[in-house]
Amino acid sequence: MRWPFNPKVPRHQWTFIEAQGFPQPVPGCVYSGTRLKSGIPLGALGTGYFTLEGSGKLGRSSIYNESISAGEDLKKWLAGLRLNSEEADIEPGEDFKEWLTLRIGQTYLPLSTAKIAYWGHYPIADIVARFVKKPLTVGIRAFSPFIVGSAADSNMPVVLFEVEINNRGTKMMEVELVITPPAPPPGQLAQAELRGERLRVEQSSSGIRGLLPIPVSPGASKRARFVFSWFAPNWRDSGNEAHIHRYGLRYSSARAVAKDALSRFDELLARTLGWQSEIYRADLPLWLRDGLVQSLYSLAKNSIWIARTRHDEWWGKDGWFTHNESHTGCPITETMVCRMHGHFPTLFFFPELEGTTLEAFRHFQISDGEIPFSFGQGTSMRDPRYHCQHPLNSGQYAQMVYRLFLRTQDREQLAHFYQSAKKAIRYQFSLDEDGDGLVNEQAHVRPGECWPANQFYDIWPWWGTSAYVAGTWLGTLTIGRAMARVVEDRAFAAECEEWFLRGTKAYQKKLWTGEYYRLWSDPANNRHCDVSLGNQLMGEWCVKVAGLPSVLPEEYVQSALRTIERLNMKATVHGLVNGVTPQGERFDSGHPGDNDHGKQIFVGENLCAAMTFIYHNRREVGEEIARRLYEAIALKSCSPWNQHCLINAKTGLPVWGEDYYSNLVIWAVPMAIAGEGIGEFVGDGKLVSRMLKASSL
Repeated sequence: MRWPFNPKVPRHQWTFIEAQGFPQPVPGCVYSGTRLKSGIPLGALGTGYFTLEGSGKLGRSSIYNESISAGEDLKKWLAGLRLNSEEADIEPGEDFKEWLTLRIGQTYLPLSTAKIAYWGHYPIADIVARFVKKPLTVGIRAFSPFIVGSAADSNMPVVLFEVEINNRGTKMMEVELVITPPAPPPGQLAQAELRGERLRVEQSSSGIRGLLPIPVSPGASKRARFVFSWFAPNWRDSGNEAHIHRYGLRYSSARAVAKDALSRFDELLARTLGWQSEIYRADLPLWLRDGLVQSLYSLAKNSIWIARTRHDEWWGKDGWFTHNESHTGCPITETMVCRMHGHFPTLFFFPELEGTTLEAFRHFQISDGEIPFSFGQGTSMRDPRYHCQHPLNSGQYAQMVYRLFLRTQDREQLAHFYQSAKKAIRYQFSLDEDGDGLVNEQAHVRPGECWPANQFYDIWPWWGTSAYVAGTWLGTLTIGRAMARVVEDRAFAAECEEWFLRGTKAYQKKLWTGEYYRLWSDPANNRHCDVSLGNQLMGEWCVKVAGLPSVLPEEYVQSALRTIERLNMKATVHGLVNGVTPQGERFDSGHPGDNDHGKQIFVGENLCAAMTFIYHNRREVGEEIARRLYEAIALKSCSPWNQHCLINAKTGLPVWGEDYYSNLVIWAVPMAIAGEGIGEFVGDGKLVSRMLKASSL
C-alpha cells in the first residue's frame, strides 16, 4: 500500500518518501507511531488545534477555548488541555481519546490497536496503520488548511480527512468507520460539525459521532472523505477580557465552515502540497527542508487572531494577530525577545499580520519611548509588561519595523512606524550608564538569586557591558541609521552614527580578549567574565539578516568564530554550549538543576550563531551546528511538533520550554545560506516567492 505514502522506508532517520501529491520522493522522517513525543497539531492561524498522536489517538486540544479564559481552568488550557480530562495532573497520554474505530460485524478495531507508520509534514498528518487481527490496512491523510500567502484560508477552523481502507484478505469486508471527533462543551453541540458523503451523524449529550459504511472487495481499496469543523468564536483571555476569534467574522457556524471546506477539499490540499513541494525541491540540506516544513506547526499551537468588532477597539480591519512565547511551556503573549527570532514565517508569508502585531507594540509604547516586553501573561492581550528585558526590547522592536519595510518595501508603512521606532531607540540611550555609547546590563536580581537577569538568558545575570546586549545595540544603531536614511532624517542618521562610533570603540576596549569577545565586563566594579558565549556575535546576525554591513571588524569576527568552534562547539555534539570557560568547560552559572542557561543549549540562539558562521564564509561549520540542533529535536527526541527551547548539552534531550516561538528562526537559515538579507530573499524567483506562487493555484 502506497497511500498516503509508502511506509517501506527506514524509520527514525532521513530518507526519501514516495507520497501522494508529490511527483518525486520527498525528504523526511517516518516514525513508528509509539516513538513520537507529540503528534501533528491540526489547526492553523488562530483557529485552535488538536493533535493527532502517533498512537492513533487524539491528544491536546484548544478548539473550544478549553479554557482560554480567566479562572482555574486557564492553567489546564495553557498546559494543553487533553481531551476528556477533568484533572490537571493526569499523566501524559492517559486521557488521550480514540477517535476512529473500524467495525466489522461484531469486531471493533480502534486505530490505536494497529501498527502505525507516521509521517507528518505540517499541516498534514499521514498515517499508514496495519491491523493484525484482520487483514486490513488503513491509510489516513488529515490536514488543516495552512496556505502561505492567504491568511484567510489559513484561518478555517476545520480538519479535512481522507481515509483509504485496503482489504488484504480473500473475502468481502463490510467495514464501518466510527468517527468520534473532539466533543464540544455540554449544551453546545452546534459548535461542532461532521460532514461527508454517505456519512450518518448521531448526536448525544456527550457529543457527535459519525458512521460511514465502506464495503471493500478482496484485494481492493476504497477511499472516503469527511471534514470536522468547530465554531467557538467568543472567548475571554486570562485578563478576563472578551474577544472574538477572527474566523467568527468569516463564517456564521460550524456547518458553514464544514460546507466550505468540503467543497474546496482538492483545492486546499493542492495549495498546501504546492508550497511544500517548493521547499522539498529547494537546493538545501535534507534535514533543513524537513525542519522548515515542521517548524510552522508553532503557528497552530501558539497563535491567536482576534477580530475588530467594536467601535472602541484601536486595532484595524485586519484584526490583531499574536504568537505566544509558548502556550504549553511559558505562556506570555508576544515576548519581544522570542519574536526577535521567531517572527520570520509571519513576516515572510503574512506580512499584513506582522503589521498588526507591531502596531500593538507601537500602541503600548510609553512616554519615555520604552516598548513593552510582552502584551501580557497567560493569554492576556492588553496587560503589557515593562522593565523586563528592557535593554533589548525597544531596539529589537525598531529592528523588526525595518525588517517589515524590507519585506513590503512600503514607505508609507515605514513612515507610520518611524517616529515610534526612533523614540524606542532613544529610550535605549538612557540605559548607557557610563556614557560610552553602549547599553549596559540591568539585572534586577537580589543577592544569591538568578532572576530576572533582564536579557534573553533570563536566569543568568550579567554585569556592566555584555557582548550580547551591547552587540545587539550596535545592530540597532546600524538599522536605525538605515531607517533614517530611507525617510531622509539626516539628523537622526548622524545621531545613530555618532553613538555607533563611540560604541564600537568601547565594545572593542571592554570586551575583546585577544581571541574573542568576553561575556561581560564591569570596570566600574573591577570585575569581568571571560566566558565564551556561543552567540556572542548576535549584533552581526542582526545586521546580516537586514542586508547591512558588519558592526565589527572582520578579522575580530573570524577570530571569535574560531574560538566558538574550539570552545562552545567542542563542548557538545548537539550544537553549541551557551557558555564555555577559556579552559573548555561548560560554565555553571549557579542556577540549580539542569535548567542552567550557562551550561546548556538554547536552540534559537544557537541557530543565530550558526547563521553568523554561514554569513561570514564558514558555511560548513554553521550548517553542522544547525544540523546537530535539528537532529536532536527530530531524530533523538522524536519531537518535531513539540520543540523545546533549552536542550541538554550532554544528551541532546529536552530540558525546558515546550513548543517554543524562538525555534521558528530556522526560517532565516536558508536566507543565510543564500548570503542574503530579507529584501533579497523575498525577491522574485526566490524560495518565498516560489512558495507564495505555488500556494495561489
